[in-house]
Amino acid sequence: MHNSRNPFVRFPGILFACFLVVVGGLILESTKVSIDADPLMLLESDKRHLETYDRIQSFLNDDTVVVVSIESDLIFSQVGFDHIRAISNAIGKQPGLVDVKSLTHSTQPVRKGFSFSMEPFVPSGDLSDKQIAAIREFSVTHPLVRNIMVSPDGKTTVITAAYRRDLSTAKLRKAFRDETEKLLEPFNTPEYRVNSISLPFIAEELSESFLRDLKLVLPVASLLILLFVGLTLRSVPCLVLLLASEAALVATLPGVLRMAGFALTPYNLLLLPLLGAINLTMITHQLTALRKTDPALPLDLRLAAMLREVVRPSLFAAITTAIGLGSLAVCDVSQVRDFGIAGTLGIAVIFGWSFGPGLSLLKLGLRAWPSAIQLNPKVLQRINSRTFFARLGQATKTRRWTAGVLGAAVLVAALPAAKQLNIDIRAVQFLSPKSHTRQMAEMMDERMGGINIVQMDFDTGKPGGINRLEFLRNLQSVQNFSESTGGFTSTYSYASLMAMMNSVWQGDNSGKLTLPGNALTLNIFVLALNATGYPFLQALSDEAQQSAHLVLRTTDVPSGDFVNLIESVEQRAKEIMPKEVSVSAQAGLHTVLRADEKIVNAQLGSLAFTITTMFATMVLLWRTWSLAAIALGISLGPLGLLAIVAAGFQVPLNSVTVMVGALALGIGIDDAVHLITHWLQLKQQGADPSAALAKALEAKGPAILCTSLILISFSLSLLWMSFPPVNDFGWLSSIAYSAALGAVLWALPSMLAAKK
Repeated sequence: MHNSRNPFVRFPGILFACFLVVVGGLILESTKVSIDADPLMLLESDKRHLETYDRIQSFLNDDTVVVVSIESDLIFSQVGFDHIRAISNAIGKQPGLVDVKSLTHSTQPVRKGFSFSMEPFVPSGDLSDKQIAAIREFSVTHPLVRNIMVSPDGKTTVITAAYRRDLSTAKLRKAFRDETEKLLEPFNTPEYRVNSISLPFIAEELSESFLRDLKLVLPVASLLILLFVGLTLRSVPCLVLLLASEAALVATLPGVLRMAGFALTPYNLLLLPLLGAINLTMITHQLTALRKTDPALPLDLRLAAMLREVVRPSLFAAITTAIGLGSLAVCDVSQVRDFGIAGTLGIAVIFGWSFGPGLSLLKLGLRAWPSAIQLNPKVLQRINSRTFFARLGQATKTRRWTAGVLGAAVLVAALPAAKQLNIDIRAVQFLSPKSHTRQMAEMMDERMGGINIVQMDFDTGKPGGINRLEFLRNLQSVQNFSESTGGFTSTYSYASLMAMMNSVWQGDNSGKLTLPGNALTLNIFVLALNATGYPFLQALSDEAQQSAHLVLRTTDVPSGDFVNLIESVEQRAKEIMPKEVSVSAQAGLHTVLRADEKIVNAQLGSLAFTITTMFATMVLLWRTWSLAAIALGISLGPLGLLAIVAAGFQVPLNSVTVMVGALALGIGIDDAVHLITHWLQLKQQGADPSAALAKALEAKGPAILCTSLILISFSLSLLWMSFPPVNDFGWLSSIAYSAALGAVLWALPSMLAAKK
């Protein structure tokens, strides 16, 4: 037996001192890491909401917008108007305000002779009951006011304020939110329920909520992990060494990821404790193998024996886990892609640490505390006489067909289940039902006409081409068809804007919109709108007035229903419009059509590559395709069970939960690699296959059980998080890890028992 050639074992003091110099810089980088709670991450995987946001921002010059909702039975009353005006005036005094729109701070076109003037929507001063009734009737019926400024029942109105302020840091965003909340607080009374929503406010809510959750989750997870590791090692010195190694790695990982260009978000932050748990699995395998070496040997020889047993399987286990995480890198959603790439980098760092500076730390610790691996005779006798895992190996031989039939049944049932997965991704479901942001978004969706907006473009092919009566009549026909479907809460178009101007011109307050009867009158409207810069003009047409837009609005319906609605309108539009007018819902339909499917399709598309790569890796390790096929087949079982459970409970397969499958597959194969590799090593040493299996289970079983319980504990601790996708990630991954544990300790031995 020879000493290890690993330099970190041979020169632990010098190399660990050098590492401390490096790690100091990494820890310094870790202290600079902050949580990036950009709420646009919520929208990235929900293209419907992202299209809505982008559409609104396009005609707001990218200003920061705050929407204030006021719910009251007194909206349309003198006191109600006074209250709305007071809030609008108070907002108008905020620094950086560009514009504020409300019932009392908006204008409408009014005919003056042969021209138009813009007059207040709600005149100042005392109004008669008749005037108030007329304003209310107009507000809840006019298509360009209803659901935009006032709810159809007249009990909710919104104030929209645009700002140009520096909100680049969390401190500035918090100050802006606190300032706005303080300003609105006096106006929030039992008679007037006032709420506000804005992207900077959402960012602060996400950060605060996530940090609050971590203060509960991390201690719970840490205690459970300590419990399982302690029960496995049953040694205080070993536990101290393990925790020291874990602390050194966890302190440096954020700095490494930051230097690699990855920002921490509420969705990839759980990568850190996950990598920490994976690191614990490697250290646990090292310590359990080290404690089983001959206690009479010098420390260097014991370390060398341990490395011969664990380096090769640990390397290939790390590779297969990295392949599973790397499969996420093909996803179009940035947080999923970054999770996969950063996770792969983290696996490389963990392996480098475990068999590099971590070894130096371990050797130095064992020099100072040799009793950590010097088991007393009673403990050694208990370990040598352990029969649980040996009996488990024997029991699996008699239940081989049970394991095979059960595994085949799971895989067969998983095929139809995969087609029933819930891929209806909605950004609002990323937030807790108790979240202020979610509650207001759901209120706006329910009472203000919906939060999904899609734009259909009609390109005439020449500047000014939309200002022809024939074109406008066709556009109005398409809009009428859209309304007749019953699936849209509101529809807006360039044609309805011109029809509104015609009603103003004719003094028609009936709410029925009709287009002008001649081109001359139409041209007057076009000139008037261009002169006043009417906000709806740029929302419903392009600057050259070559293309007109039909804007369709729905509540937060399932994506399939949403797409079917848009497709029906697009098909009808192509039938109505002449050939020279191109019709396209590119601004919404085609992105929506594939948005929910892209995340899943990206993973399914990479599944074959992932499985093939894992298979090739294991063939390279064991030089036999049959063992690689067994390990892969065993690891696909938990993945199939995951599909069945997710489909049965209709768990939304979003940018967080989609990562469970890759992790389950990678980590399941990780354990299989350790068990099979040790079994082969024992066979090569002359052991009988059955005896080798029993010894392999006794050697690797405790470590596999411990590391699986570590991962399960981490997953279950996520149930305390206030983010629904993270909750789903937690219980789904705990099921996957539990199934993987059963597959490795039950199904895999039953298959190996048949191998000679």
